[in-house]
Parts: sequence; structure tokens; C-alpha cells
Amino acid sequence: MFNSSDDTVLALQTGRVDAIVVDLPTAFNMIATQVDNGVVVGQFADAQDGENYGIVLPKGSKLTPTVSAAVDSLAESGKLAELQEKWLNEAQNVPILK
Repeated sequence: MFNSSDDTVLALQTGRVDAIVVDLPTAFNMIATQVDNGVVVGQFADAQDGENYGIVLPKGSKLTPTVSAAVDSLAESGKLAELQEKWLNEAQNVPILK
């Protein structure tokens, strides 16, 4: 078990592990910024309701209403879908593991 993504990358780079399993956006980020010659070999099928991502704030944070309103506004304007297409569309070319 590793405490962070950085720890898993270090384990991969030093040969402690042969592969790591992370969510797809994290995988793309890792191969772009941390793992030389990294390869995304596949992805798991979506859950019934698709992938869900979140922004984590401390419980009771004064920022929660503002952040929620900003995300809602992005979704309503179509900008959120545009960002998903721009930054997450690479997933379309990654085979589904069965």
C-alpha cells in the first residue's frame, strides 16, 4: 500500500512494482508529467451511472456554496462539457479491460 500517487510512481520507477492502477485522468497526468515512456493499457468499464468526480473541501467550508455555484454555472453554460471533451477525451482511445 502506498500513501500517495507520488509513492506509487516512485515504486514503479524503482522496480518495486511492474504496473499501477489509477483512474484514467490520473493515468494521463502521470504519463505526461512523471513516468517516462508510460503507457495506459486499458480502462475499466464505467459504473452504471458513469464516472463521478468531486472537489474536496473541509466539512463546513465557507467556500462550498461558492464552489458549488461555480460548478453548476459551468454545467449549465455547457463549459463543463467543453472542458471534459478537451481534457478527458483521450479516454475514447483507451480499450476497455474485460
